[in-house]
Amino acid sequence: MEVGSLQMQVREVLRQCDYALEAVRGMNAYLAGDASATVTAFWAHSQNFVLAAGLLADLLGAERRGWRKESKELRHYFGVTGAWHLKDFADFYRDYASQLENWSVEAAGGMVVDATVMPFEKVLANYGASARFLRLFDPLTFKLYYLDTELDVQAAVDEIVRLYKAGMAKLEAR
Repeated sequence: MEVGSLQMQVREVLRQCDYALEAVRGMNAYLAGDASATVTAFWAHSQNFVLAAGLLADLLGAERRGWRKESKELRHYFGVTGAWHLKDFADFYRDYASQLENWSVEAAGGMVVDATVMPFEKVLANYGASARFLRLFDPLTFKLYYLDTELDVQAAVDEIVRLYKAGMAKLEAR
């Protein structure tokens, strides 16, 4: 990869880290009881987080079947090795209409819980094991459930913070 291209991609990774961390700040404002934070804003922030995390995974070459060769330099620059949680966010919203259609067919006849911020175990206690989730955020575990998929937000946040710190340290060392 050419130096200019690498620098552009490094800056884009840092930008997506900023977007993801800003989304988490918005989520935390709602969880902390900020009077100006609404549940709609919480879900907008959570969706923005999932999107930014997915774009980071895509930039760094995460594919469901493995790493792309052309992202090797960028991963090396940020010190990304082995398995990581951001990979779970790659392509999450790609073909969203089909995901939603499949989910609605699978969830037919079950209890639907949408746009809920509550501990997962409490949802199970209230609605039973047949509950199906479109959007659920568990504030105790910092996990997000979308379309029956569990996304570990806290693990992804930890990785994003590491990426951001590594990238900023290298930029400042220049």
